[in-house]
Amino acid sequence: MMRHAPRRAATSVQAGVSLIELMVALLIGLFLMIGAVTIYTQSRSTYRALDATSRVQEKARYALAVLEADIRMANFWGLNARADYITVDRDAVPEESNLQALDALSTVIDACADDWAIDLRSYVGGSNGDYGALSDCAPALGGAVGGADVLLVRRAGSERLTAAGSLRPDGLYIQTGRIKGTVFSPAKVCSPLDQACIPGEYLPPLSETHDLVVLGYFVSSASTGDATQPSLRRKRLLNGDAGARIVEEELLNGVEDLQVQFGVDTDATPDGNADLFVNPEDPVLATRSVVAVRLWLRVRSDEPDFTFFDAGSYQYADMAGPATLSDAERRFRRVVVEQTIQLRNTRGYDQT
Repeated sequence: MMRHAPRRAATSVQAGVSLIELMVALLIGLFLMIGAVTIYTQSRSTYRALDATSRVQEKARYALAVLEADIRMANFWGLNARADYITVDRDAVPEESNLQALDALSTVIDACADDWAIDLRSYVGGSNGDYGALSDCAPALGGAVGGADVLLVRRAGSERLTAAGSLRPDGLYIQTGRIKGTVFSPAKVCSPLDQACIPGEYLPPLSETHDLVVLGYFVSSASTGDATQPSLRRKRLLNGDAGARIVEEELLNGVEDLQVQFGVDTDATPDGNADLFVNPEDPVLATRSVVAVRLWLRVRSDEPDFTFFDAGSYQYADMAGPATLSDAERRFRRVVVEQTIQLRNTRGYDQT
């Protein structure tokens, strides 16, 4: 009988990873990590750029919405849409003991320019490339930006005044019926529904009392809380407890420029459509009614982006050349928006 030798247990050899294979795996992992970080960084940069651009566009839309609401109401005088049918006599002394001569408010009426508050025939106006239309009332903050236009809007307040005591002494108001109107100023607290408190030729049930509204839009080199940030601001005639006064309001920071043109109806038989657009102070405005207003706004972001350089050339409206921007200013994202606004009350006044 043959005997077999006892079998020895097989020994297993565990295969390892070579140094070269480990280095290759690490290199591939490093490439994948660099790719993921790059994609994340680019995505975040793209998001920030889109977010900044969206915010600038949102600011521009807001500014246009504010301007549009006021411009559409220009030449609204309550029950009367004819500025030449509205009596504005500074020197006349009213027969009514509750009223006073408009010239008693000369400081307010002439605050920004002669007859600034009562030049109703210029229901829209302004100055071209300078601060001239507001020359006598300097900006309360910063200074007027050179080259920017000024826009003026005159109208009656949108709300009819009916509350007792809503007429304040030294205020400026407009009373209108169907065929005429009068600008007046109370000498004491009064009710617009009391016939003794309004010009004598009007009856409260058949006429309306409104605040006189005058607005002057301009661009300042500074904004509230930031002397380096430009802003869109306005001078406003406001009736308050102390009477009529001129206040200054900031509408939006980041607005670098405002340009304005007026659309006039030049047809021999006016049809209410704009046939020609001209700059503020153009002589044609003295003989033709303004029926539309065209606006340009240049708006920039709140903060500079040092990964961005704006190489754009900004030339629009009647600008003779592109806007001059320093390298520091070109780190801001900006947008130029344009809008043409049709006036609701386009009849205006007779130009004959």
